[in-house]
Amino acid sequence: MRKFTIWKLATTLAFLVSMNACSNSSSPDDSDDYTDSTSSKNSDDGKNSNSSSNTCDVLKKLELGAPTNFTVTKESDSLWLLSWDYTRNESRAETNFEIESLNMDDKSPKWESEGTTNADVTIYMLKGAKKAGKYYRVVAIDKCGRSKESNRQQIKADGNATEDSTTTTVTSDMPTDLALTRIAPSIWELSWKYSNLSDDPNRSFVIQTSKLKDFKWKSIKSKIEGNVRNYYIQGRDQIETYYRIAVVNSGDTSAFTEAVQLTPDVAYRDYMALNTPTPSTKFTLYYNTGIEADKDTSSEDKVYTGAVATYTITENLISKYIVESEYTDTVYYEARWFTSLENYNYYKGNCEGMKKSNKCDSCYWTETFPYQEPSISKRFSVYDDYADAEKKTKVFNDCASKYKYTAENHAKLYDPDTDPAEWKAIAANEANMALCLESYVRGICGYYVQIRAVWKDNANGKGKGETDWSEWTQPFNLSDISGADDLCNTK
Repeated sequence: MRKFTIWKLATTLAFLVSMNACSNSSSPDDSDDYTDSTSSKNSDDGKNSNSSSNTCDVLKKLELGAPTNFTVTKESDSLWLLSWDYTRNESRAETNFEIESLNMDDKSPKWESEGTTNADVTIYMLKGAKKAGKYYRVVAIDKCGRSKESNRQQIKADGNATEDSTTTTVTSDMPTDLALTRIAPSIWELSWKYSNLSDDPNRSFVIQTSKLKDFKWKSIKSKIEGNVRNYYIQGRDQIETYYRIAVVNSGDTSAFTEAVQLTPDVAYRDYMALNTPTPSTKFTLYYNTGIEADKDTSSEDKVYTGAVATYTITENLISKYIVESEYTDTVYYEARWFTSLENYNYYKGNCEGMKKSNKCDSCYWTETFPYQEPSISKRFSVYDDYADAEKKTKVFNDCASKYKYTAENHAKLYDPDTDPAEWKAIAANEANMALCLESYVRGICGYYVQIRAVWKDNANGKGKGETDWSEWTQPFNLSDISGADDLCNTK
């Protein structure tokens, strides 16, 4: 018996029994014989009859596809699953399939209708206790006639079936190595191999698709020439679709391959993979030596007034094959900044996820940077950054106003004629100024960043394609960069 090749789910029986509406058995005595005639039932319908006849004259010049690979699988002592493959001729589509049976024990054996299914339904449940010894086959039907018959199957005494004939059974070698590869965010390549490499104008391939929700195989409309070995699938709405393929040689259709499913896990080509970027780091500090931080003029003080943390992608860069792909619209990197209960960096706009008016609880915001210059920085500067949301007062000026700092007074700390009380007041103001400035700059130490690559295709037109991303890097804390200790890890 030919191996049953359609998907076999664990709940096949339960699923198929629920499809009785598509497979109601009919008595042979009640079925009508299908003929090629479309003659009218009365003289009043003569005009319509002529029109129908003219239509059929055209259709009969086209071949109605014949079912192939007809199999009968025993489910129980009184239940069999009948299934078959079918390649539709889109110019002459079937309207039904008819299952026929032949009992050689009858006085005048003849093929009789066992039941029908609707178009696209290529499975049928055969019920009854007295089926042993009978032969079964299936034909496609439309309003103008019927197709060639499928191969025959006979149910033996033990309830199992064997193939009795090879009528319309495929003889062509089927394609092999059917596979799916992702080549853009919303484009996949379906590829296969075929052993016969010779050019044959009468050869073509048939690709069929099926959604699990309706369990129907449908042939795609595109004709696949015999020298082609791939087919491109577009659109994320195709995810979860199954695909299979057969070859047609001079009208002879091979068996279909095992199905492959398009899932979100289908990988990109190795050289076009969206790998997680790997950055190198750099931490730069800026300081002012003209502010007395510790009230001791004998030592040199460095008051930090700015810091820059830089991340530069040095490994797992975006592939040039992605950049140069005909399916690419844009590619870039994206950074996601966030803090851990630190003051929100006000000049970046709103912070989604803010739980307190002046705190940012694990909120984040994103920035993009080009693949051509794969570097991004976080910068804090008391001279450039504002201390207020209205952006009217710089941080340096705000600290100076709070602690009555005047740069011109700094020289008085080194003048022996300076009044001791004034010296003490100036030193205290500068120490507080130093604390104010460094407190702001030290805010950079509470920031984290993650980076990923972003790829947008042009499948639906420029600017309208789908987007895909690499995985985010692990969260990097800016204070972990070499060189940040002097600012971030002081006691």
